[in-house]
Amino acid sequence: MITRKLLTVLLLTFASISFAQSNLTISPEKPKAGDLVTIVYVPGGDISNTLKPVEGIVLTGTGNKFKAADLLLTKNGGKYTATVQTDTSNNFIAFGFSADGKWDNNFNNGFYVLLHEGDKVRKDAYFQLSTLYQFAGSYVGVERNLEKALDALDKELALYPDSRKGYLSNYYYVLNQAKKDQGPSLILKEIEVQLKSGLKEEMDYSNVEYLYNLGKYPEQSKLIGSLKKEKFPDGKWKVQEQVTAFYNEKDLAKKRAMLDDLLRKIETDKNWETYKNSANRFKSTMLMAYSEGKDWEGFRSLAADITDKAVVASAYNQAAWALQGKKENLQQAEEFSKFATDYARMEVKTPTAKKPDTRTEKQWAKDRQYTYAMFADTYGMVMYRLGKYKQGLPYAKEAAITVYNAKDAEMNNTYALLAEKSLPAKQYKKEIEQFVKDGKGTGDMKEILKRAYVKEKGSEAGFDDYIVALQKENITRMIAELKKSMLSETAPVFALNDLDGNKIDIASLKGKVVVVDFWATWCGPCKASFPGMQKMVNKYKDDPNVKFVFIDTWERGEDKRKGASDFIVSNKYSFHVLMDNDDKVVEQFKVEGIPTKFVIDKNGIIRFKSVGFDGSDEKLINELSAMIDIASTASGSTESKKAF
Repeated sequence: MITRKLLTVLLLTFASISFAQSNLTISPEKPKAGDLVTIVYVPGGDISNTLKPVEGIVLTGTGNKFKAADLLLTKNGGKYTATVQTDTSNNFIAFGFSADGKWDNNFNNGFYVLLHEGDKVRKDAYFQLSTLYQFAGSYVGVERNLEKALDALDKELALYPDSRKGYLSNYYYVLNQAKKDQGPSLILKEIEVQLKSGLKEEMDYSNVEYLYNLGKYPEQSKLIGSLKKEKFPDGKWKVQEQVTAFYNEKDLAKKRAMLDDLLRKIETDKNWETYKNSANRFKSTMLMAYSEGKDWEGFRSLAADITDKAVVASAYNQAAWALQGKKENLQQAEEFSKFATDYARMEVKTPTAKKPDTRTEKQWAKDRQYTYAMFADTYGMVMYRLGKYKQGLPYAKEAAITVYNAKDAEMNNTYALLAEKSLPAKQYKKEIEQFVKDGKGTGDMKEILKRAYVKEKGSEAGFDDYIVALQKENITRMIAELKKSMLSETAPVFALNDLDGNKIDIASLKGKVVVVDFWATWCGPCKASFPGMQKMVNKYKDDPNVKFVFIDTWERGEDKRKGASDFIVSNKYSFHVLMDNDDKVVEQFKVEGIPTKFVIDKNGIIRFKSVGFDGSDEKLINELSAMIDIASTASGSTESKKAF
């Protein structure tokens, strides 16, 4: 609960608090909105004494939005200077400095300026700082830090207590994440305050409804929601419900009718003003529904009515990728993919789309190249499926080699498949060997190399040693890096039901190395990693000291268990799946995105955390195998032995 007394104390305390920015000086010292701000920067942190060119980014904040721009730095000796012309609507500026892909993030505090009105920090400036620490920091190399985000919100409310109602939901979300032990009780106290003061506006009801939901009181939340609907029958809640209903609708005809209704209301109803920029997102959702339902007539009809070709190209690319993956309707996949690729190539050279506010010109240029590479890779795979190898090879090469510099395993794989069919073995073998050496190989590449090896040697004898030799340097380097990054955190204790309804207690697995994989049926990277994870399960299936559990979390749909079970069965995975239906265990592990894997040693100590999937089964297998081996030999501290 944020009391008036606490706000007064915070106001007196926070007014003078500032973090150290010793290698960044700002003039004027307390700039106002509309001022020309001059900065002098000396490289520090990870780019101290760098010989590489230093690049700068500036984010200017207005309200709850950011605009990014390249920062023109002028070097003079070991210092860099720049100027930023602020707008009268701005309240916040953040800077990012990088060299050779590394950031100086000021010990994860970031570099920022709070714009002033007189001697007082401007309204919403600290809120912008909180947003930086919540998610926008990635634009300038600052990692997520909810404790700092909460601190910034406290400062905002100390200075501007009248903003409390508008920030209430965000404040308690951050507080609940940053202070998990205190969060539930503080949420209940806040609900009491809200109820005692009386619910008058729709936002009052929405805040209490959200707080009950955040505190895990679904029935109370539902009750407040019902009262809100009775009190405000034409309120903002109605708009959100219609949007949610559109996303959840499965019947294509009904969904299309709902789309037309949404688009009409966006243009004519003031209650829908906040969705004015969402029209293309709604259309894209409809296109994907048509694609998944194989209603190509509806797909083409809607695509023809969309003037934003970026939306159409993205939908065409996704449809083409899905079709080639299923090896069906490949002529249509070729048509779709060619359109998307041609569009993306044109955008690289002469963009017609508007630059996103949160991207600088340099970043946007790279984004367009990456989009082209993604679409070209799809086209390459479609050509591979059609047997048009030489036609697809240049596109795959541009994507994998020219744009991604051979650092994306999935794109390398497309190139390797086409190269085997189009180039002399002497040429493609050397390239694929390098992919494997760099840890950017795949299972397909191993098979390609095996075919080339057998053709050259006359048999498979010695092939395994040949592959091991290729991987040796990368694996040695990987193991050294893993040992440096080794964790020592007590794993949360939990118990969940599996797909058969059996309750599995993590404590029963003490004495084993446990791999915990968080996933969901809607998560593309999760599903892409599963063929590799199946190989891992197969590899250790006879090892009684290693256990894999796949925790389905953040799941959607009414029957989560059935959705997960259908997916596992249809793909013939032999995974032991546990259902985190209330999303409690994923919170205990402090997971921020999926897939995320944890390797827990025999004493119940988390030794490794791995986030995401880069498309390489080989890398996943090698890395996870090494993690398991290291965790198996980890002795653990005295405290470790008390875990689980």
